[in-house]
Amino acid sequence: MARPLPLFKPTLVALALAGAFSLAGCGGGDGDSSASAATPPAGNGGSGGGGGSGGSGGGSATVRMNGTFLDSAVEGLAYRAASGSGTTDAQGQFSCVQGETVAFSLGGVALGQAACGSVLTPLDLAGTADSTDAKVVNRLQLLQSLDEDGDPANGIRITAASAQALAGKSIDLAQAGDAFGSALAALLPAANDARGLPYNLRDTSGTARQLAREHFENTLATALAKPITSTVADGVAGAVQYTKYVVQADARFFVPYEGDNAAVKRDFPQGFYPAAGSGLAFKGRAADGSLQFYGVTDRGPNGDGPTAPTPADTTKTGASKVFPAPSFVPSLGLFSVGKGGAVLQSLTPLSVSDTVKASGRPLQSGVGATMETPLTDRLVYDAAKAGFDANGIDPESVVVDEARKALWISDEYGPFIAKVDPATGRILKKYQPGTGAADLPLVLSKRRANRGMEGLTLDKSSGVLHGFLQSPIDDGKATLAATGKSEKVQNYARFLRWVAFDPATETSRLYALPVDAALYKDGKTGNAKMGDLAWLGGSRFMAVEQGAGPDGKVFNWLVLIEIPTNATDITAWGSDLEKSSMSGKAVNGADFSTVVTLRKTRLLDLNAAGWVAEKAEGLAVVDANTVALMNDNDFGLRSILVDANGKEVAGSLEDCTVNAQGQIVAGCPAGTAGARVAPGVASERPVRLWLIKFPQALTSYKMPQ
Repeated sequence: MARPLPLFKPTLVALALAGAFSLAGCGGGDGDSSASAATPPAGNGGSGGGGGSGGSGGGSATVRMNGTFLDSAVEGLAYRAASGSGTTDAQGQFSCVQGETVAFSLGGVALGQAACGSVLTPLDLAGTADSTDAKVVNRLQLLQSLDEDGDPANGIRITAASAQALAGKSIDLAQAGDAFGSALAALLPAANDARGLPYNLRDTSGTARQLAREHFENTLATALAKPITSTVADGVAGAVQYTKYVVQADARFFVPYEGDNAAVKRDFPQGFYPAAGSGLAFKGRAADGSLQFYGVTDRGPNGDGPTAPTPADTTKTGASKVFPAPSFVPSLGLFSVGKGGAVLQSLTPLSVSDTVKASGRPLQSGVGATMETPLTDRLVYDAAKAGFDANGIDPESVVVDEARKALWISDEYGPFIAKVDPATGRILKKYQPGTGAADLPLVLSKRRANRGMEGLTLDKSSGVLHGFLQSPIDDGKATLAATGKSEKVQNYARFLRWVAFDPATETSRLYALPVDAALYKDGKTGNAKMGDLAWLGGSRFMAVEQGAGPDGKVFNWLVLIEIPTNATDITAWGSDLEKSSMSGKAVNGADFSTVVTLRKTRLLDLNAAGWVAEKAEGLAVVDANTVALMNDNDFGLRSILVDANGKEVAGSLEDCTVNAQGQIVAGCPAGTAGARVAPGVASERPVRLWLIKFPQALTSYKMPQ
């Protein structure tokens, strides 16, 4: 059974440190004998294999202390010192006498030794302060690969059976990464873990190593207030500094699972991770100097769904989404970044009145409808529990408007732009595409499902909001000049729509943001997925551009965007302009060749700095040189297919068709007996918050001539 979150909190380490230092003060030692995570232990020079005693400084008292072993807290490590031996407990604690050396092991695998101290980490056992050293990362990967539930964020628990399976075995902890990964795969036990999956099928690739290090470095930041800042040279941006965090969230913020699937309950014992990284806005500095950010969730825990009967006419079928927590209310998040790392401090549900809360479920008809049927995780439509909702909203960005004492949110359903009271979460006003004087341009309603208004920001000098659709609109087909074939507009239009909305006059302008087809898989601009947007000053902006590249791998960039003084307002043209961009000819008077588009250039390659999450969705300016970046982890879940024994079957639920009773009737791979939500892939589960400091002022970056 998967254990509940959280088993490890920074406060536990603080208590352990306090206890250790008070004991040390009574011993008459030579000062600080603790082996901190970033400083080699006194007495052995930081050598993981050394035998130095650490010394007692001449004090005669024997001082026994409780230390803590951290990757996160590691339970199940065997330790041995001259004064005794044992196994680390659920808080990672071990006992030793100040001045002696403690050795750690798992079965026959010797992990190393270090001087007795209040906190020890793999850095100490490897004898280095460098978290990128292969000797350190190898230890991290070994420990995390043996974690009972495969989720080190809630603590690392190594069962006695797993440790025993390593009896008489060994592995070279100093070898290079690829070789170590292969050796580790051969070392891991064949037994099943807490989720019923074999340990020896766990990922031991380079990505797994990167994730192991990411987790550990966040432990240093969270538990020991020692964040790692690295510098990566970029040919365009220069030498950029990155300080990386993984957001910590207390169990009280987790979203309860509302179904009855035993496997889902096992995998999510306290519910789904509160993913409030769909948008990000800098709030300011707190009195203690910590950085404060607003975030926002999207529509809530949901997974890909099958083709299902439409509720209005069950003889017809359409797309669906699975909602395992259908009563979830989209919420504002408040984050703090400081000595305790990055922490979710609060969630404020959105509401439309004193008595009516917003919903994340789709609208059934009219503006904002996506033609997706909301299903429970039994794959059935239940109007009472998970029906359509006219107050549905799928937030994707959040903006601070100090002058109006409000927040602004854009969403993917309408797409809507909503004015929100930051104190209460009340939606004060909502703008939607339409033909009214105060409406957003109607053409925006042609957005693709789940590709609505992903980015929004405020030009503080003018009070105008700027936003964009995530991808080109969806409105029919046109001839593609390159092939002469009729192709979907959503796949090949050469631009996406940018909106400039002035809340003071409730008027809008639209611009064309170009998309380079050569950057994307199969030459399809529809594979482009713009993320968040931030105003830099004047007519320049920073945005996230991402999507599957020609090799099929997702790339994530920060790009610089500029609105030329002569940029063409394209509000008057509907999708004929997109069709003209494809054909190279005027369509019903719309001629893309005459349009002055926005300008865009790559500023920073996030992947080169170690970014692995697919969805970089929150971007905020912190100061003159610094931005913050956050990802959406989709509440840590995904949809999977399963066989009669509950084992995962390769394939996508989107390829399946179900009947009104939720029974699979067609499309699924052979052997499929059902579907459920399960933990997302390891690289997507963490919610990251990066601080990115540029070597020069953000306003100094300009378009190439």
